[in-house]
Order: sequence, then structure tokens, then C-alpha cells
Amino acid sequence: MLYPDFSSLGMTDVEGQVYMTLLELGGGYVSGVAKKAKLPRVNCYHTLENLTKKGLVSYITKDKVRFYSAEPPQKIVNVLEEKFHYAQKLLPELLSITNTLTFKPKISYYEGIEGIKSILDDTLTAKKELLGYSNLKGAAELLDKELIMNYAEKKMRKKLKTRIICPSSEEAFDFTKNYYPKDFPIELLEILFVNPREFWFEHEITIYDDKVAVISLNKDELIGMIFESPVYARSQTAIFNLAWLGASSFIAL
Repeated sequence: MLYPDFSSLGMTDVEGQVYMTLLELGGGYVSGVAKKAKLPRVNCYHTLENLTKKGLVSYITKDKVRFYSAEPPQKIVNVLEEKFHYAQKLLPELLSITNTLTFKPKISYYEGIEGIKSILDDTLTAKKELLGYSNLKGAAELLDKELIMNYAEKKMRKKLKTRIICPSSEEAFDFTKNYYPKDFPIELLEILFVNPREFWFEHEITIYDDKVAVISLNKDELIGMIFESPVYARSQTAIFNLAWLGASSFIAL
């Protein structure tokens, strides 16, 4: 007989096996259950005791010998629901303890196109504007057109303002025309083009809220990272704003 995955229901494989055996037999003594389940009698006894403590098995005593019966399967659901409600009650207290602890920076690592998609999706959770450095030509060469268009559309739909510093190129100049929705609100996107011979970016860096996302635009290095740290994000925001002011003095060639 094939047994369900009882581990996901809070039981060991042996406990699940014994419980199923009791259901099949309609109840039984340790010796009969052990024989049917093909388990050593001592192991079967301890397993029945554990199931009794979990409320999934009950027994009556006949001639000083225990006769075990499985509780209805609905009892499994009831037990899990009780644990769920307890966890819900406990959650606010656990969160309050977590919030009092010193924040520890978190770094998440991603690989491949799917990883890059995950990073882009995360930037869409931003509550404030997106700041960053990008090579729009490199992004257009690396990423699927539909992916870029969907991302741009979602940004516009969420009204996420974006400020980008980007090396100039014909592809970069035409980027919004090729990938952004027609008649999108131009106030939601500012691109400052810089001299590609002096400032050629091979990564896309996006600063948003308490995070900094980095995506490699090199097809031989499809990796990315998200740094989650308020301190680091504030520092990178300051550096970006300084670069934004300084870049305005350059003439893109």
C-alpha cells in the first residue's frame, strides 16, 4: 500500500503507517497492529503511544490489554487547525521581538534570466522612486523585448518614478520609444545620458527603499544580487544624487 506524505501532517512515516493500519483494521491490539504493519511489536507500541499523545489514536482496556482505535481522519485537520490558530496568536509577539533586534543586512543571490526576472519584480515593490545606473543598450541586447516591455508597463501602472544615469547610444536614445507604453507620463522617467567612452556601465544598479539591486548585463555573467540594508541604501542614494548632479555637467557624445 502507498501511504500519504504524513510528514507534512506532523507525523513520522512510521506513525503514518500505524495510523493507516488502524484505519484499515478498524482498531486492534498491539500484536495485531504490529503484524499488519510489519513492525516490531515494541516499536509499534511506542508509536501507538506517540499517536495517543497527539490525539490521533485512542484506546480502551479489555482484560487489562489495550485495544487501540484510530481517531477519524478529520481529527488530523482539527489538530493542524489548532496549531495554526496558536501560531497566529503567537506571531505578533514573535514579530515584536524580531523588530527590537538590530537589523542585519541581507544579501540574496540570483542566477540566470529567471533570477534577473526575480530581481526586476522585486524592484516593482518600491514605495519610493527608483534610482540607478544602467546601460540601456546592454539591457536591450541581453533581455527579451517582451520582458522589458512588461517591466516598463508595470512601472508606469504603479506610477514608479525612475531616474537613470546611462551611457549614450542610439539604442539608449530610442529605448523609451521601443519599450515603453505610448503616451506614458514622461514625468515618471528621467534619463541622464553620459559619455560612453568615459562612463560605460556593464551592470545595472537600482536603489529603492532599503535595497540595492545589482544585475550583470554581460551575457556570460548572468548573475544578480539584492542587498537589503537601510544604511547601505542610504549611502548609495547619496552617491547617486552626487553623481546625478555631477553628470549634468558632462555632454554626452
